[in-house]
Amino acid sequence: MVDNGCDSALERLENNVDARLNLASLLIEDSKEDEAISLLSPPQSFDLQNINKNSDTSKSWWLNGKIKLKLCNIYRAKGMMEDFVNTILPLVQESLYIESLGIKIKVRRRLRDSDLFERVKKVDDRQTDGVFCGSRPMVTAADRLKASRARKLLQKKAALKEEKKAAALAAGLDWHSDDANDESEEEHFKEPPLVNLLKDEEQQDLIIDLCKALESLERYYEALDIIKLVLKSGHNFFPVEKQQQLRSLGAQMAYYTMDSKHGFDCIKHIVQQHPYSITAWNCYYKVLPSKHKDCIPPIVISGHQFTVLSHHQDAAREYLEAYKLLPENPLINLCVGTALINLTLGLRLQNKHQCIAQGLAFLYNNLRLCENSQEALYNIGRACHHVGLVTLAVSYYEKVLAMKEKDHPIPKLPNENWDHAVENHKKDGYCDLRREAAFNLHLIYRKCGAMDLARQVLKDHCTFD
Repeated sequence: MVDNGCDSALERLENNVDARLNLASLLIEDSKEDEAISLLSPPQSFDLQNINKNSDTSKSWWLNGKIKLKLCNIYRAKGMMEDFVNTILPLVQESLYIESLGIKIKVRRRLRDSDLFERVKKVDDRQTDGVFCGSRPMVTAADRLKASRARKLLQKKAALKEEKKAAALAAGLDWHSDDANDESEEEHFKEPPLVNLLKDEEQQDLIIDLCKALESLERYYEALDIIKLVLKSGHNFFPVEKQQQLRSLGAQMAYYTMDSKHGFDCIKHIVQQHPYSITAWNCYYKVLPSKHKDCIPPIVISGHQFTVLSHHQDAAREYLEAYKLLPENPLINLCVGTALINLTLGLRLQNKHQCIAQGLAFLYNNLRLCENSQEALYNIGRACHHVGLVTLAVSYYEKVLAMKEKDHPIPKLPNENWDHAVENHKKDGYCDLRREAAFNLHLIYRKCGAMDLARQVLKDHCTFD
């Protein structure tokens, strides 16, 4: 505890904020952080639930922004992250909300009732003499609008006055009007607890440290709210490097929470800054499906990303999510089937035979949806070849060799124009898979020792003129 001299000084200056701050600084210099914390902490008799009931309590020294800022800096230096967050978070949130709403610290003067009556009278008074006797005066549209607003405000005040009068009479009290028609009233806008929160460099660092602390405590949504408000209100004050740091934190927490409502803009910005980063794109496509839960393309693309990285179990999970939404789509059935077939080659898989059967079931479903097309037959043959079912693979490759597929037009992107040279450069048969099937079939024959059959297949289907 502090010495007797300090105790007596605090007794005389108990509510003096500057005195407590100066004394806390001296204690910190003497490495007495615990005593500084007890000096700046609310008294033990302080009841948080009654703070709004007692106007004197709401103005107590321990609620001062400077006190809380000093206290949170001590917690941060000692690594007490939870106390640090609980102390400064309410002040940061309130200050950012005030900044985001664009509320300025100013005083606005209310109109007196006499001024309101004057505005109404200016429009409603009729001429009593002259040529325009009995007609309304000529007024501008702006004056007419002011008079309309004044009339509504007077009616509202009259109704409120009658309500108070009726309540007082019902309670058996004497009614005394407290009108102050001729007095000017002032309406004060609320001042943020932390002034210049977005402009001061130290407080900018405080916001970043607060977001990191919230992340370490797994309070992601509160951190994302702060990041969103800072990027909205402080983009003109925050340096670019610190904005990038906040966006990186937001993208990371959005990845953890799968909540695109808060962190999608951060992830989108990261992808724009690092377009060749696979990690950035993986994060983008993980969060994007949660933004549009019924949107198939991002789910399928996310599965493709996992396939490229050979994460076949994760790819199968994404493809199955798309299958739930669109079970009769040939491409989705093909993707699920190939992912399960690739998964069977993993060393840790226990039920490989079941996984092969499930993969082939999806490929046969693809065959049905494609009406026994050459490509669907080739895919089944290639899957059987991949897992070592060469007898089945040979039969399907032979079915492919017995068919000839017509060329189909290649889809174009929106607003994409191809010149005639590119279209004429495409050779006939670019949709025909007989050469691919013949080459795979010759590999099977050669591995089995049937060299003559292998050479014959290549001669019949893979010979160029």
